[in-house]
Amino acid sequence: MIETWMREGRVLINQKPTKPGDTLREQDEITVLDVDRTVLYRATLRGVWDERSSKWLKRGFEYWAVNKPRGVLASTRDPHHKNMVTHLVPSATRVFPVGRLDKESEGLILLTSDGELCHRLTHPRFGVIKRYRVTLDRPPSRDTIAAVERGGVMLDDGPTLPVKVNVISPRLLELSMREGRKREIRRIVEHFGYRVVRLVRVGFGPVELGDLPLGKARELTSDEVAALRRAVKRPHQSVENRATERLNRRPASGRPGQRWGRRSSRSSARRATRKGSRS
Repeated sequence: MIETWMREGRVLINQKPTKPGDTLREQDEITVLDVDRTVLYRATLRGVWDERSSKWLKRGFEYWAVNKPRGVLASTRDPHHKNMVTHLVPSATRVFPVGRLDKESEGLILLTSDGELCHRLTHPRFGVIKRYRVTLDRPPSRDTIAAVERGGVMLDDGPTLPVKVNVISPRLLELSMREGRKREIRRIVEHFGYRVVRLVRVGFGPVELGDLPLGKARELTSDEVAALRRAVKRPHQSVENRATERLNRRPASGRPGQRWGRRSSRSSARRATRKGSRS
């Protein structure tokens, strides 16, 4: 039946007639026409929409951007907290936050019902860049900025990756980073003796906060969803290399004083010699 409709010119991709064998992209919109050329259905990644009854026949994944205010928790449920970021999304579908944005931070957070995309966007091996505007209690020194950019700042859960720092004003910085560990920016700043006055995420991969009002949500466009999918199509090489370096730097034994790298076999050889001499 579909092939017949295609031959009759009743199936359009992005408002252009299609034919059997044509390929689809994730951002494409399919339109099905009736014999009188009126629109019957529209289909995208978001689902299939029936134009006549004005309702969804099949709902697909949802993708939202929210401008999270300070004090709102980026979680799906917490029995002790009523202000949840999911409450800001005007949808009956169960959506969940993509990654972290701590309670005292503001700005862009993505929510989706697409579990696979959420996993890839938050997995460190894909290294999707997040951008933050950070206001400090006092201007940072050049040495501090250089150290943050180099990476390797030792936190309690390991060294940091390099961070791109753009100085907007003496106390206002824009940080671009591929990691997303818990309260990482605040811990980096505190490591150098500064304090974060305000932290706002302004970008997540290809998606920008823009002029979205505080506390409001908007659905992502098809182009934005497609760009997010392209961003996690393959792992980011430098992140994989850094993760491998961390593993290689781990000691072969947890004993105090043990050298980094592979354990020497000399002691094993001596034990074997002594054992052989006693036999």
